[in-house]
Amino acid sequence: MFDIGYPVKIIRCSGAAIIASFLDEGEIDEFMIHVIPKFIGEGISLFASGRRNVALKLISCAKFPDGVVKLHYAVRK
Repeated sequence: MFDIGYPVKIIRCSGAAIIASFLDEGEIDEFMIHVIPKFIGEGISLFASGRRNVALKLISCAKFPDGVVKLHYAVRK
């Protein structure tokens, strides 16, 4: 975790298994997902395999000139 000077902690992680573990424990409140307009075959999994049904609420959506879209979701509890 990184202390950024105010009462928010940022956890940077890589790997679908780590994200899935935090999700399973109810420790994720929000997702910011950047969609990059490029096909890469089968794609990269955001979560480890396993069935998950996570209800999300769209907070915002931003479109950038290069075609990237940023989606900001809150996890519904």
